[in-house]
Amino acid sequence: MRPRSNSTAHAPASPISATSYTTSMPIHGPTVAGMHTAFANAMSFPAYYGCNLDALNDVLSDVAGFDYGSDPASFGTVLAIAGYDTLAEIDRGTADAVLDIFAVQARLAALYAHPMLCLVESTVTDFPAVGGRPVSVGSFWDVEPDPPAPFHDEDLIEHVLQVYADEDSASQYVAALHSVLADTLTDLGRWQILDPVLASERTAAFRTEYRQESPPPGNWLWEIFIGLRGVGDCTVLGNQLVHVLSDAGMHFDQLITRFYAAGTEERGQALNRYPNLRNRVYL
Repeated sequence: MRPRSNSTAHAPASPISATSYTTSMPIHGPTVAGMHTAFANAMSFPAYYGCNLDALNDVLSDVAGFDYGSDPASFGTVLAIAGYDTLAEIDRGTADAVLDIFAVQARLAALYAHPMLCLVESTVTDFPAVGGRPVSVGSFWDVEPDPPAPFHDEDLIEHVLQVYADEDSASQYVAALHSVLADTLTDLGRWQILDPVLASERTAAFRTEYRQESPPPGNWLWEIFIGLRGVGDCTVLGNQLVHVLSDAGMHFDQLITRFYAAGTEERGQALNRYPNLRNRVYL
């Protein structure tokens, strides 16, 4: 199956789009005290945190009301806990109570228009209702992965990064892209990154309308075009780019992927933007 001609991947959440916490239950010598320590370290609880369920309830109440550990300008708060079955095995009552506390405080948070979500990784699936509601259970395998989307050397793959920046910062961003993406793109074939261009007024207005917050003062929406000719898979490449950019701390608003099949008029027009990717003529 050919990939869609125009697909979009959103950037990983920035620190101001959501307040996110990730922790794991202690593996060696697991105890309830270790659980509280893991929570305190992950969520930077205050020094006076009492390391008991009452204290956890109090702190999460502060989080729910934006008094502590959450940002009113954010979209919400997410707590992700890995290895939760470890806690369920050593103290099932505490494991159930922790989920119940979070559910109750999440309901309080709703009064402040503050979405709160707790995600737990666990092989235990028979948790009782928490906060008066059943626990939702699912796995990554419930959703089929995206189908393969192969491309070949005669095709053209184009990625468009949309970033908010001033003119100097946009140029610096492109300069950094060359070194950050070099290994990933070179493994697949020939590639070219173009100089940043200002997005059209219509595109900028659309992004501003649906953005969670207004762009920083003095920043504009820039588009950075990246062309590639080689052999690979669009789906895999898109995921790789998101992770590589995220790991390098290079934030972006949106990543748009376009596929131009060999022999099409659209490919010929798009290829005009990339002189380094046109067919070479050997004499």
